[in-house]
Amino acid sequence: MPRLRITAALSLLALLVGIGGTGWLSGFTDDWIGPPARPGAVAALRPPRAAIHHRPHTPPRVLGAEPDAVPTPAPAPSLVPLETPAGPSSWAELQGHLDGRVVLQVDTDGAGRVTGASVAQSSGDPVLDAHALVIVQRWRFAVPAGFPGGVHGKLPMRFQSPKATPP
Repeated sequence: MPRLRITAALSLLALLVGIGGTGWLSGFTDDWIGPPARPGAVAALRPPRAAIHHRPHTPPRVLGAEPDAVPTPAPAPSLVPLETPAGPSSWAELQGHLDGRVVLQVDTDGAGRVTGASVAQSSGDPVLDAHALVIVQRWRFAVPAGFPGGVHGKLPMRFQSPKATPP
């Protein structure tokens, strides 16, 4: 009987830790709006049945049978950081400049190293913008097979200073 109580207590403890951990981790993604929309993606919500318009039946098309068919290029891969070492800036240099959102335009080579970066959307704080550029120069990104020239794209970076603890 004691074994059953211990097992039940440990299971309940694991459940509570899981719920608490999920709540804690969810706090880091409050402002996440989800993955970027893919062009041509089907909407998740269907219109009400009354709004569905039936089209007349058309025979199926054979892909590639048309002589003027132009293949659509594969979508460009997004920037996925693999290594994100901290920048050389000290805490004292950045005091008062740690809150904001910067969007960088980043270019990489085939190995994922950054070859160029520029500010696509400023945070309004030139010190924070410069800090973001210095940091991203040290990062390395994932490059999928088939992209020997590297990946290119916009990288949003959000900076938030730690909250001061009340005395």
